[in-house]
Amino acid sequence: RLRSREDDRLLRGVAEELEGEGIRVLESTMFLGQIIPSEGVLTSRSPTSEQWEDVRFGFQIAKEVGRLGIGQAVVVKNRVVLAVEAVDGTDAAIRRGGDLVGGGIVVVKVSKPQQDLRFDVPTVGMETIRTIYESKGAVLAVEADKTIVLEQEELVIQADRWGIAVVAVGQQAIQDGKAR
Repeated sequence: RLRSREDDRLLRGVAEELEGEGIRVLESTMFLGQIIPSEGVLTSRSPTSEQWEDVRFGFQIAKEVGRLGIGQAVVVKNRVVLAVEAVDGTDAAIRRGGDLVGGGIVVVKVSKPQQDLRFDVPTVGMETIRTIYESKGAVLAVEADKTIVLEQEELVIQADRWGIAVVAVGQQAIQDGKAR
């Protein structure tokens, strides 16, 4: 019945089958509120104005990359895309981007526009922030209300120690130019 091997389509197909049997499949985010941050700066350090420009730029690029089914994250600096997440994952993209410049990278992780949050929720955690630190990164920006931040309290403490700003931004604020 399923003609695509794309994970999003496969999961939707499973959900449709379950719902056809009367089983309602809910978004997992309904049960994960404490680990999915709302819009705002999570760390004591906020991005600089130049880094906010990279966040806004990267958010739009990451959404398009997601729409194309490639990945959910991009690494940028000075409004230049250094790396795009692909099948090798976010951490590999961070390392690739960090290897190209001497530091100051901005990592943006979002949900795909067509993402079914019942099954697949973008996720970052301690390994993500550690990889950003090792790559001399400056900012981790995640999509507000749509990204799981594992071990959030510990991640924020460590990001503060390493001088990395962590922010949750919403699509509307990005579109309105209000993410700052």
